[in-house]
Amino acid sequence: MENINLSKKEILERIGYFRDIKKISAYKLGMELGHSKTYFYRIESGEIQLTLDILLDVLEILQVTTTEFFCPTLKEDDKILLDMIKNLSSENKKTILDLIKKLR
Repeated sequence: MENINLSKKEILERIGYFRDIKKISAYKLGMELGHSKTYFYRIESGEIQLTLDILLDVLEILQVTTTEFFCPTLKEDDKILLDMIKNLSSENKKTILDLIKKLR
């Protein structure tokens, strides 16, 4: 198994990724966690510390296992796409991302 070292920023980005897939806003996630409507925005901005307990609660709400979150498995085609995307300029990466969002 490949080692995965995620930064705090990358963990928050993964949460955002799964929020997008599940179509749950930061507002709704904060409310589901039993806090104010701005609670999760404040976590994303770094104003409130993301704790392990909060992360586990978030994953439960998003119905994502810790394995899915930290150790995603990629199909061969996905690996090829990721390798190709890694070599693109930031502008081209944004173009690809915008296109993918439109296709969803």
